[in-house]
Amino acid sequence: MIDQVTVAVIGSAFRATVGEMGEALRRSSHSPIIREMFDYSCAIFTAEGDTVAQDDVIPALLNSMVMALPELLKENPLPTIKPGDIFIGNDPYRGCTHTPDIHLFAPVFADGKLVAWVGNLAHHADIGGTNPGTEGFANRSVFEEGLRFPYVKLFEEGKACEPLFRYIENNVRDPRSSLGDLRAQVAAAKLGVRRMDALIEKYGASVIGSAMTERIDQSERRVRAAIAACPDGKSNAVGYLDDDGCGGEPVRIEISVEIKGDEIVVDFTGTGPQMEGGMNASSTAAMAAVMFAVKAGFDADGEQTAGSLRPITMILPEGSAVNPRFPAAVSLRHLAAQRVCDTLIRALAEINPKLESAGAFVGFSSMAAECRHPRSNLPVVMSDDLGGGLGGHTGGDGLSAVDTYLGNVGILPMEICELQYPIRIGTTELAVDSAGVGEYRGGLGIRRVYEFLDTCDVVFYTEQTNPEFAPWGKAGGRPGRPAKLILERADGSTMDIHKNRVLVQAGDKLIAVTGGGGGYGDPKARDKAAIARDLREGKITAEAVKETYGIEPAELPQAG
Repeated sequence: MIDQVTVAVIGSAFRATVGEMGEALRRSSHSPIIREMFDYSCAIFTAEGDTVAQDDVIPALLNSMVMALPELLKENPLPTIKPGDIFIGNDPYRGCTHTPDIHLFAPVFADGKLVAWVGNLAHHADIGGTNPGTEGFANRSVFEEGLRFPYVKLFEEGKACEPLFRYIENNVRDPRSSLGDLRAQVAAAKLGVRRMDALIEKYGASVIGSAMTERIDQSERRVRAAIAACPDGKSNAVGYLDDDGCGGEPVRIEISVEIKGDEIVVDFTGTGPQMEGGMNASSTAAMAAVMFAVKAGFDADGEQTAGSLRPITMILPEGSAVNPRFPAAVSLRHLAAQRVCDTLIRALAEINPKLESAGAFVGFSSMAAECRHPRSNLPVVMSDDLGGGLGGHTGGDGLSAVDTYLGNVGILPMEICELQYPIRIGTTELAVDSAGVGEYRGGLGIRRVYEFLDTCDVVFYTEQTNPEFAPWGKAGGRPGRPAKLILERADGSTMDIHKNRVLVQAGDKLIAVTGGGGGYGDPKARDKAAIARDLREGKITAEAVKETYGIEPAELPQAG
């Protein structure tokens, strides 16, 4: 039996390896969505495909590769897998989440035997399809969502499949960036194999295998112990998406939770049927959302391995918005998955009051623009994603201007945007008065203004524009403000949009205002010094202080 000190040392080496892989991928990538916004993840797996270590960059990706690698193993028998192979895949109906997230997996061999895998995934700014950036709220099927790879070899025994690279180059809007990002993923995978080879040479394949098994078991024990410490119970919560992406009625997300002993059952029975548009959550995306919420609620500091999944049973009705039937469109799965998180956390808090929190902004305001590089005139695709406010909670105010829950994507730096795209970012600031008030207020949303300097084909979308589904207040707290997108034309005309594809011209502007988090507790119980600080920092106006707290600004304590 392997001793725990050796397990800890090897575990640290695993974490260092996935971190180094991630840095190699980020620093050598071409697209800002990877290099600046951190939309990628790297991991190490057992020979059977169980996660052993994974970086913590994007929570939405924590569970994706867990589902993808076993599908690869089903389709590629062991005798066909060789040292030097690198597999590519992105099919949402083969364990992936949506087509822009491209997975690469490389086997690790010792003495001719498969002993482990390394892998990474990265969000590509465009992978073809109907819309710039590939994602589309109104897509009717996955066939509109760009290239879809089964698990095939991008490299075979160390030799690149150049026809496949050429095929990708010929079918994406920004081939220079896409191929650059793909080769960055290849470099990260090869680095991971080298680091694993060195560990196996130092400790031996048998010891490495035992350490992997123990790390997975440790994660399982931690999560089970945390669940067992909560009282048994059942709860239910319901959330809604504004629509189905095609202008239909609001979409119901219903979640029932049962904790019994050291296990938890998450049941989506009652969730609405799969959507006509592209906002369905693939089953992998829904599972990732559940994994995040359970990890955050019960074992936030624990290692992310396959063992964390074992105490969780998920019921995802086939044909629902969280487990659609092929070929339903799923490219904007993030909107449904974020709503799953918010709803599940609400349900868990009914059983475990320590998890009580008001609602967060889960609308994920985004844009993708097909345009021309301002100097080279080559085709490029710009992507930006905006977060908002987390809900106030028993421990304090919600965080402001964050990509909540599953996200953690960074905001596109304005200098990078203006360097690579014909788009100027005029304003980026906190959205004043956007937070729900309470004893602990919600976090504030973001107000960002984009100025277009040339013609661009742009897809805009957000959720939570409907006040009924804005971030909810808790325990007497007020809801956060809903999101809004306003297109201001150069001629002065304006239009309110929340999901649209528009050809913009030089001089047009997009004004994006994301939602603030809900407030927690009675607003009258809020500390006056905290209200005064919010007023001084421009997070709330004097008028809102009078309206929401019933206090004249002159009555507030002055800064010392």
